[in-house]
Amino acid sequence: MTLLRSTIGAIAISLLLASCSMDSFLFNAQPLDAYTLSDSVIPTTQVEPVTLASDGNTLHGFYVRQPDSLRIAPHYVVIYNHGNKHNINEYWDRVELLYKAGFDVFMYDYRGFGRSEGAGSEQGLFADATAAYEFVRARADSDSLQIAVYGYSLGGVPASYQAVLARDRCRALVMEACFASGEDLVRSGTLLDIPGSYLLDGAFDNAARMAEIQAPVMILHGQADTYLGIERHGLKLFSAAHDPKVLVPVAGGAHNNVPYAMGVDDYLGRITAFIRGN
Repeated sequence: MTLLRSTIGAIAISLLLASCSMDSFLFNAQPLDAYTLSDSVIPTTQVEPVTLASDGNTLHGFYVRQPDSLRIAPHYVVIYNHGNKHNINEYWDRVELLYKAGFDVFMYDYRGFGRSEGAGSEQGLFADATAAYEFVRARADSDSLQIAVYGYSLGGVPASYQAVLARDRCRALVMEACFASGEDLVRSGTLLDIPGSYLLDGAFDNAARMAEIQAPVMILHGQADTYLGIERHGLKLFSAAHDPKVLVPVAGGAHNNVPYAMGVDDYLGRITAFIRGN
């Protein structure tokens, strides 16, 4: 058993004994006074700060737009839903990768993360996901039929929700290193047969939403992911999804390095071809 798995198990057992929730572990937010985003790949002229309203909370995000000289039709936009670690600063390299692939990208911080107001919860994620999707859909420079959604780790919850919300307007859904459900998340990290509802204030059931998603689905999951094992999570999500669907098991991929374990060129090639439908 890995140290990480043992640590998660110890946390879960302690929380159970204390009759507490594991949500504070799931929502590992880090508030900020200001964002510090590299401009080595994306010029600051192509980065638009955005604020959104969600249930009375102000959310912060950034819309990255391709230069007019590089925009081609049809024009694709990716909504990137990040993981549970800290805030947008932690995931800016992922925006840079998708920008290199030729996409516009919108990344936002959920409530409680970064400069976004509020406190994290499953219902909060749903509300924030809705606000993010509606913002992109309503933009004059986006085509609502060419919006793809991407979820990494915790971001699979809002991403799968956005794909359901968009129905047949969702271009594609990419799920990277995502958990199947809160139940599976709890049981994969503990030594006890504990129902997920004992430790989480929400179902966080990505697998159940797969049945409602009409868009093509790509599942990326590292075969060396010791936090969310591919058998319990990635394969379960893939099994629950409708065709067309693609499973990409990544040899040597851990939880947080799938694009780099694949090799950036391979990663960008697969993502680009999948979203464009090639």
